[in-house]
Amino acid sequence: MTILTQPASQIAAIDRPATFKAFAVGEGTLTYQWSKNGTPIPGATSSTYTFPNVSLSDSGTTFQVTVTDQNGSLTSQSATLTAGARAPAIGDLRYLLWQQVDVPGFSQSPVQAGDVGAGSVKVPDAVGTPLGLGSDVCAPHTACTWSWSAAMLPPPMTGLTMRYKAGNLSDLNAELQSISGPNEVITSLALEPGYGQYGISWVQADQFTGFDYNLQITPLSQMQAVAAVDGEEGRVITAVAFDGSGNANLISYGWKGGQRTYEVKTMTVPATGIIAAATDLANAGYFISAFGGDDTIGWVLVGTRVKGDTLPRAIVVSTSSSTTNPSHPDNAHYTPVIRLGEPSIGFIGIAEQ
Repeated sequence: MTILTQPASQIAAIDRPATFKAFAVGEGTLTYQWSKNGTPIPGATSSTYTFPNVSLSDSGTTFQVTVTDQNGSLTSQSATLTAGARAPAIGDLRYLLWQQVDVPGFSQSPVQAGDVGAGSVKVPDAVGTPLGLGSDVCAPHTACTWSWSAAMLPPPMTGLTMRYKAGNLSDLNAELQSISGPNEVITSLALEPGYGQYGISWVQADQFTGFDYNLQITPLSQMQAVAAVDGEEGRVITAVAFDGSGNANLISYGWKGGQRTYEVKTMTVPATGIIAAATDLANAGYFISAFGGDDTIGWVLVGTRVKGDTLPRAIVVSTSSSTTNPSHPDNAHYTPVIRLGEPSIGFIGIAEQ
């Protein structure tokens, strides 16, 4: 008998399952028995074993499988489970949206891309990026235009629709109210008061629901305090933008399925400081739940983490000239959180797990 496919060590996000696989060939009928730290797992008797709901304390746990045929038994090599940074619960659309894709094949999914200006775009069965921001999204005497891209959901997954829209600032309040349903989450907001324009992106779900929308307008000096209160109340800030008065417009959501409180850290930096700020936040366990701003006041990164979570997060940084390699092999589930184009520094894209 030979075990052709050995169970592989892996990093699995906290609150998500981890699946181990093996494949063997031998004489007659094969039976499988998985063990955890050397102890047989009751009922784990197929070639695949799924360990549910990884927790931080599970890091370092080892798994093996013993395969038996008519000639005897053979035990596989050990596979080690490492707990990675926490993933959002399935159904929680407020952050790291691309981690909602829980079926295989996402890395081969086709991608759509385009621009939105003075109109709307609807991309069914997809997860998308926030709006592409920058000081040159508005050309003189023309409408503002924001870029976007979306990855299609691999079959059989359906039920998430990405929406992008741009329009006149005078219509913004009505627009925000129209997309404040319990199955919708705004993922980015851009305000261009000098041109009287706005851009907005959001995700709409067929099945996931329970989100309650809130808009807070606050001076920059009070933004951190307001964000911290949101986190204590279990709310996640998903979009931030500055209005014509220089106030921060913070859009946040609670979720009926969420029972956690969050620690929130806001950072306002020039474009040249974005990569360093994002890296610092990721190293401290924060995911970037919102990004926005402008060149005059600065660019805001809203870092959020479940209270007490300090495991570093993996990020990928792309610039006009280079892209870092993912530190986690499953790069299909890196969620784009920042897309910025500035004539002085070129393009910055940041995705994270």
